[in-house]
Amino acid sequence: MVATVTERPVISLQFQHFQTRLLAYLLLPMLLVLGAIYLAIDHANTNNAAAIIKRDLEIGVNNFNAAINDRNDNLAIASDALTGDYAFRQAYNTDHLTLLSAMKNLLGRLATADFIAMVDANTHQLRVDTRRPDLQGVVPEWLPLITAAEALDNRGQYPEASSVSLLDGHPYHITVLPFLNPDLTGWIAIGFDIGGSFTEDFKKTVSADVSVLFNDNSSWQISGSTLPELLQPQLTSAFQHGSGPYSLLRLGDEDYVSLANPLNEAGSVQVLLQRSLAAQLQPFNELQQRLFTIFAIGVFVLLIALTLMSRNVTRPLELLTHGARRIASGDYQQQVNIPDQDEIGELAAAFNGMATGLAEKEKVRALLGKVVSPEIANELLNNQMELGGEEREITIMFTDIRGFTPFCEGKSPRQILALLNDYFTMLASVIEAHNGVVDKYIGDAVMALFGAPVPDAAAPTQAVRAALAVKNALAELNKTFIARGLQPLVMGIGINTDRVVVGNMGSQSRLNYTAIGDGVNLASRLEGLQKRYGSAVIVSASTAVAAPQFLYLPLDQVRVKGKHLSVEIFEPLCELGHASAALMESATLFKGFLQQWRQGAWQAAAQTLELYASTAATVPELNNNLIMLYRQRLHQCIQSPPADWDGVCAFDEK
Repeated sequence: MVATVTERPVISLQFQHFQTRLLAYLLLPMLLVLGAIYLAIDHANTNNAAAIIKRDLEIGVNNFNAAINDRNDNLAIASDALTGDYAFRQAYNTDHLTLLSAMKNLLGRLATADFIAMVDANTHQLRVDTRRPDLQGVVPEWLPLITAAEALDNRGQYPEASSVSLLDGHPYHITVLPFLNPDLTGWIAIGFDIGGSFTEDFKKTVSADVSVLFNDNSSWQISGSTLPELLQPQLTSAFQHGSGPYSLLRLGDEDYVSLANPLNEAGSVQVLLQRSLAAQLQPFNELQQRLFTIFAIGVFVLLIALTLMSRNVTRPLELLTHGARRIASGDYQQQVNIPDQDEIGELAAAFNGMATGLAEKEKVRALLGKVVSPEIANELLNNQMELGGEEREITIMFTDIRGFTPFCEGKSPRQILALLNDYFTMLASVIEAHNGVVDKYIGDAVMALFGAPVPDAAAPTQAVRAALAVKNALAELNKTFIARGLQPLVMGIGINTDRVVVGNMGSQSRLNYTAIGDGVNLASRLEGLQKRYGSAVIVSASTAVAAPQFLYLPLDQVRVKGKHLSVEIFEPLCELGHASAALMESATLFKGFLQQWRQGAWQAAAQTLELYASTAATVPELNNNLIMLYRQRLHQCIQSPPADWDGVCAFDEK
């Protein structure tokens, strides 16, 4: 029983070489850890940069609102002081041009204002507007501010109101103040543009880009922006899709963290502060670059260390692999020298022990293969050697040299042995080439098995084909004998297919793998009939039926020595595909002759035999001795017809 060790399946990286796999197993986890650290740092840096930007943008928005309020307060104080001027009060009650001139003079002294206007307190109609000098007598767009200031006045509070409004599609911060002369006579509106120049001035105080956007007819437009002009068209498109106060807008090739803040209650005017995320990350990126360089150096050093370590592991494995290949090629003297005392050293010692054991086994196999066939040697070596066998249908072949005693006459034993070795070498090579096994040598005879010890369904066919090949090989061998002045050899072959017992026969101390049974004896008897019929090869009916690929010449119905039942015997002539028309015709004639012979029709059989003889004379494959044999038998039967004729020829000797 062979013990097998099954390795549990594991997840394995598919690499051809073990050293590469080892490096991968050691290096990849380290790379994963370093990669995870690098990604975690990158994520933390990005979040930290975004948090810093958001904090600064919130401060910037507060500063933006404070800047608007400061400018508004300064304008309101300056406006109160100027409108209290006596000359300005006198101008209020004059004509439009005089009041406009006074208002322009007032605007000139309010350096941060972009326009100033006067509205009648009773009619709420515009008297003067420096932004639109020709316009008067209409209700201004910022009437809601006047209404809000009046509400404060009614509650006893100082009537001042301010807001961001769109004037002619442009956002202005407008403040409404009362004009007292000495009573509330009108309303003064002071406004300044919170677009272009205001954003540029504010940009100097914050580290962010400032943009003022207003919504006109459901689309956002820019009133003023410190962004590069190429990015401003993208801003309006990107801002339309922004959600919430914070957003990450993609402008150009950079991401901008953006904070939007409404400047009026309607939210139609927004101030947008932005800072480039890449610019904020630049210091962190430099840090990451240093970390990446450190990681790369560490990985390189680690790779060198792992390579050296893996070589210490793989080098012994390469030696073992080389040794295993040498053993596979048949060099069992291969020894692996690994002085390590660890597990690999133990493996090398076990390997050397295995090589020694294989060398000894191969010596036994080689020696055994010279005594028996390689198949039988494998059967003996690979299975437990026990007495006994099994029944199996096989094909048995017996061969023998005719006239071997006269052949040996005048030759020394050494010469005879050399000739026999040449003969047996030829015979064994042909038999083994057809999957046969030489079971034993019996003097100048050979017993061969087909289908044992390795079962073979084509054993009968292989045996008949081997017999025909032996005839051809013997003819070639005889040419060399004749050239050396020796007599040619004549041999007989008997083949039978039957169910016999095959296995280890003998005693407990000495075994022999062979086959025994009545079928073996019949094969031996058929080989002995060759000298009777003159046919080189004789096969039984069971073999002829099991190997129908050949053209057979029926020879006789015989009862061999020691057998009570008769058996029909045949001579294989050739494979059916190689048979000539003349050979087929002759075989058919002889088959008809045998039918007449067995029926006792002696005269008709004699005529058919002569017809066969005339055709057989032109066919070299046929045996002329068979004609002489049956002529003698016919003569005896015609002269003295047998009383109990059954068509069977009985033999009392081999």
